[in-house]
Amino acid sequence: MHNILLHERRRLSARQMLGACIMTGMPYTKGARFLSLCGTKPPVKSGVMRQQRFCDDNIRRLKSISLMLSRKSFSSYLSIDARWTHRRNSPSCTVTALDAVTKTVLACVNINHIGGNRQHAQYSGASNNMESAGTRIILKQLKKYNILKDVKEIIKDRDNKSVSVFKEFGVSHLERFDPGHVSKNISKDFTKFSASHKTVEVFNDKTQKIEKNRETFLGSECKPKYVALVMFCRRKY
Repeated sequence: MHNILLHERRRLSARQMLGACIMTGMPYTKGARFLSLCGTKPPVKSGVMRQQRFCDDNIRRLKSISLMLSRKSFSSYLSIDARWTHRRNSPSCTVTALDAVTKTVLACVNINHIGGNRQHAQYSGASNNMESAGTRIILKQLKKYNILKDVKEIIKDRDNKSVSVFKEFGVSHLERFDPGHVSKNISKDFTKFSASHKTVEVFNDKTQKIEKNRETFLGSECKPKYVALVMFCRRKY
């Protein structure tokens, strides 16, 4: 009898199960199987689905309120970036527009590649152009809410291939690179440069003359490339 009561106390509620699935990214069937192996009785699926519909309605309502407040206090400095579900050939990604000063979300859109059992799939092009498709939708939303005209700078990473999209909306002159991404890319490129130029040495003393490697480094494409990148970066707030 004691074991039966103990087992009943281990049953999760529908709300707890839904929260666990959201936090771990597991579907219900996989999460329920995992709980069963751990000796915990999962709730019935129909109860979890009812709870999910209730939560989805609240999430959409609170999302609309949050976006509205962010747009009202927009600082005119826009940052656009994408988060991918996979590193290569990703079936979906989320493109988000942030206020670069207040760090609040102004708009976001999910791009899902058509195929499989993915819900609300609307994209059929190449995976590496999904960010551009999302950026176009983001800019349409900002134009609809009449804040695109207030943008002074658009901060993005070097991987964003949305030049034609920015030109389409007349904001290509506002593009700036994020210094963090540029710094990381310069570090990677310098590692490749050092590997291909074995004569390059590391100097710990700043006063030490660099005669042997000066022409090698400055004569390469690195200098004009990185000078252009630095000039194209956003200013620090």
